Amino acid sequence: MYAGIVLGIASIVTFFLVAGKKEAKYTRVENEKESGATVSFKNFERDQYDQSGILNWKLRADESYVFVGEGKTVLYEIDFDQFEEGKFKSKLTGDKGEINHSTKLMVLNGNIRLVTNEGRTLLAKSLEYNTETKKLSSDEEVVVEADGTRIRGIGLRADKDLNKFTILHPTAITQGGTNPLSTAQ
Repeated sequence: MYAGIVLGIASIVTFFLVAGKKEAKYTRVENEKESGATVSFKNFERDQYDQSGILNWKLRADESYVFVGEGKTVLYEIDFDQFEEGKFKSKLTGDKGEINHSTKLMVLNGNIRLVTNEGRTLLAKSLEYNTETKKLSSDEEVVVEADGTRIRGIGLRADKDLNKFTILHPTAITQGGTNPLSTAQ
């Protein structure tokens, strides 16, 4: 049984090392923020490609903690770039995130900023991102800026690019530019 556990941990470490950049250097985190992690990394990087070899996303974090038995990964100082057909679509950053591998949910907390290639920006204290449906949601204060208009409120439901979004309880709107909800670009 011990050999099976060691083999399982070695497989996970190998997966993360192979999935990241080949030239990346991984070092053990000395003062761990998350106790009980199976594996921890500093300067973590991971890229995902589709079957054709086209880049889907790049994930970077200052620290990463993998909890194999719980099926989760905790990341600090997240920098997540998304691509479509190999072209940059958006950058999502935040202080801390937790990925639940079973539910495919990434929950982010602290200084969240999403910037799309169309110039839309989301600022939030907390955000949930469903990696399967590509939907964003928050029940806390958010600010969406698009084409000179800024909308502040509580609660958000949106697609990953902020092309379609709903602020559940808007509290302030500052207008300028053209309609941020216009689909004509």
